[in-house]
Amino acid sequence: MITYNKGILIGIPCYNEESTIKKVVEDFKRELPEAKILVVDNNSSDNTAKKAREAGAEVEREKRQGKGFAVQKIFEKFTQGYLVIVDGDDTYSPEEAHKLIDSLIQDKADMLAGNRLNKKNKKSFSTPHWWGNKMFAFFINLLFKTNLNDILSGYRVFNQNFKRNAILLSGGFEIESELTIQSIERNLKIKELPVSLKKRGGLSTSKIRTFKDGFIILYTISSLFRDYKPLEFFSVISFFSLAVGMFISWRGISEYLETGLVTHLPSLVVGGFLVLFSFISFIAGLILSSLKRRHEEIISLIKKNNF
Repeated sequence: MITYNKGILIGIPCYNEESTIKKVVEDFKRELPEAKILVVDNNSSDNTAKKAREAGAEVEREKRQGKGFAVQKIFEKFTQGYLVIVDGDDTYSPEEAHKLIDSLIQDKADMLAGNRLNKKNKKSFSTPHWWGNKMFAFFINLLFKTNLNDILSGYRVFNQNFKRNAILLSGGFEIESELTIQSIERNLKIKELPVSLKKRGGLSTSKIRTFKDGFIILYTISSLFRDYKPLEFFSVISFFSLAVGMFISWRGISEYLETGLVTHLPSLVVGGFLVLFSFISFIAGLILSSLKRRHEEIISLIKKNNF
């Protein structure tokens, strides 16, 4: 086992977890007695903060509602060593923290995510959540050309290099998607390890709104795809717009070529608009891609010269 001489911060974002947070804090204190434990209370209406303090954790309050904001607060307090982020619902095993941290250090990874999506954990998920997680992983792997398994894991370990390079903006449950995509796009090393997942302890209930939060996560993935890969994003829009425009217009075009008459003017107008939109989208992608490249060159130059 590696000696963690640079220190460990265990960050626990919490909202109404009074029935489990004390056990989570005590379990992590037992496994990692040298670690500092920080609970970020996200406007809980119960005794989450009180229970966390009783268990020996430091407690900070985050007034902006949303898990992402609580995670941002944790990163503000992460100033040295390694950061473990874990949910406060007692679904993750503190005993596995050692292997996660050890693997991060040994493999010189910047972020290590616990992979929950293995068969032994399937009973701990509802069916929509299991397949939803699979779907999000599929989309990110397709769009960002990677091969990850669990995009939304709440059990992660980070080093200081991740903090220096990542800028977190997401405020809700889409924060895990942003952590993953920023790692990919900023060329940070990602590693995954299988972890166990228990059913929720105590009276803890899921805060995820399946359809609403699922839509927000999908929107976040598409937005980050647009921001980080603008040429690919707008090329997809351009292709479909061109294909639909040509399909709508083809009947009118073929009729004009055969008879010299136009009797389907509305379809030609709509089709022409879509074709024009296709070209505009592609040009927008080219311009934004060029701007993104210049931005990356500037950031690289700043880092190289330690400005």
